[in-house]
Amino acid sequence: MKVINIKDKLVSSIGTKRFNHSIRVVDTAMKLSRMHNVSLKKTHIAAILHDCGRLKEDNKVLEKLKYYGIILDNDTSGNLNLQHSILGRFIASEEFGIEDCDILNAIRFHTTGRRRMTDIEKIIYLADAIEPDREYEGVELIRKIAQVDLDKALLISLEQTLDYLKKNDISINKNTIEAIEWLKK
Repeated sequence: MKVINIKDKLVSSIGTKRFNHSIRVVDTAMKLSRMHNVSLKKTHIAAILHDCGRLKEDNKVLEKLKYYGIILDNDTSGNLNLQHSILGRFIASEEFGIEDCDILNAIRFHTTGRRRMTDIEKIIYLADAIEPDREYEGVELIRKIAQVDLDKALLISLEQTLDYLKKNDISINKNTIEAIEWLKK
């Protein structure tokens, strides 16, 4: 699929605002990939498609999940943020023709993290969390650390997410807990 076709299809399905966010994630991810010697091609594809499952209309997300036969667990069924990354993996594969497992896993786990993340998964997770329009307490520290230590930056980001989820009484995905435990070892 040509880049122009990807852009048109993404803008149509996720909207201009989300597409612009994806462009900022691409820029951030490419910088991190250069710093950490990770495949630029894979990073670019994963970054541009990381939110392909975050459709403009929430009801379309549920329709697509059903269409692909995706059964959600209790933690995910009521959380659109988690649903879009699961759906995104299928959309990237089925609608954009992505077959590379590294790219598909980076899309799938960019919201939760997981145990034994690859560098490309770490980069997409972090790029999404620290792209230039993200403003929250601690983001500058994560941006700075990500330049030199992906694991440390990822751990800080995941722990901040965990704190946020606990404070807001939002269910915590087991992948996030497992990622934190794995990074601490």
